[in-house]
Amino acid sequence: MGVRIRSRNGILHLIYRVGGKVYEETTGLRESDVPEQNREVMRLAEVLRSRKEVELARMYNGLPTSEGNMSLYEYAERFARRPGSSAAVGKALPYLSDFGGRLIKITAVSPSWYEDFQERMRMDSGLSAHTQEKYCCVVRQVLRKAARDGLLPRDPAQGIRHIPVPDSRKEYLTAEEVRKMAVTPYERTGCMSPSLQEEIRRAFLFGCCTGFRVSDLTRLSWDDVDVVRMEIVKRQKKTGKLVSVPLRKDVLALIDTGTREGLVFPELASTRTTTNRYLHGWAEAAGIRKSVTWHTARHTDATLLVESGADLYTVMRLLGHTRIATTMQYAVVSDRKKREAVRNFPDVL
Repeated sequence: MGVRIRSRNGILHLIYRVGGKVYEETTGLRESDVPEQNREVMRLAEVLRSRKEVELARMYNGLPTSEGNMSLYEYAERFARRPGSSAAVGKALPYLSDFGGRLIKITAVSPSWYEDFQERMRMDSGLSAHTQEKYCCVVRQVLRKAARDGLLPRDPAQGIRHIPVPDSRKEYLTAEEVRKMAVTPYERTGCMSPSLQEEIRRAFLFGCCTGFRVSDLTRLSWDDVDVVRMEIVKRQKKTGKLVSVPLRKDVLALIDTGTREGLVFPELASTRTTTNRYLHGWAEAAGIRKSVTWHTARHTDATLLVESGADLYTVMRLLGHTRIATTMQYAVVSDRKKREAVRNFPDVL
């Protein structure tokens, strides 16, 4: 695990081997033709070499490092443990590790390193372009935070073109399909209790009418519901943004089962069962040939709002989006709006 100093074109580098691979890291020091100056340069290079050896030894022995001496992987791992952190962060860590994330300091990440990482992700044929970009997005979030924390002088990924992702169709239900699911009985055999299945049904239909994510439905409390003003005021788990959603009487009836205290969907909140399987079977029983998941409910609410004539800014506020560009996707998905636009086109022929 020894670290050597090597000169390349007058620039001093640190060379070391880890896990059978040879790594090279520049010191930023340049050799001098003046003997006295060169001795000082070599002394500084030796200090850096010694520090690198200590750093590698601490890493191999599992000893903690200060934040400034953390590897990019360690810093990203800490980022992943933050409350509300996306699951994608954890999934991106193995790719970060394979690309030397355990060896490069967070303070040493450069734009060229990030470009190389992104190119490596792009060449991974086992991942879709969407997943490749999602994992690169995770690394960009980590680097932005490092820049905010003062560990980097600037965000190394800033200005670098992202991996292009082809447009994907967001699955949603039409109003008629929501009605079909609402009146279709479905019971899944196995370990899922009838009461949980009924709660899943009510929560999904409620999501179709309010746009709440499943992470917010499972945390929805009666303290968030104002039955006098007929609205829900809740802070979203994903974004931390406070949203206010007006309620209609029929939508309130989905959750108003007699007990107005505690969690609105307590069984859904406590279950460890994969509830998406119930949604798949329920949709199939209703004759709907779409891949229905919890997020389909949110897409459904957004699309039906747009189709009913709501302006994009209002939809943005109801869904709690942080960028209008996110909301604009639903204007693209709405086939009904496109058909209406073509139907209203003037008769020029």
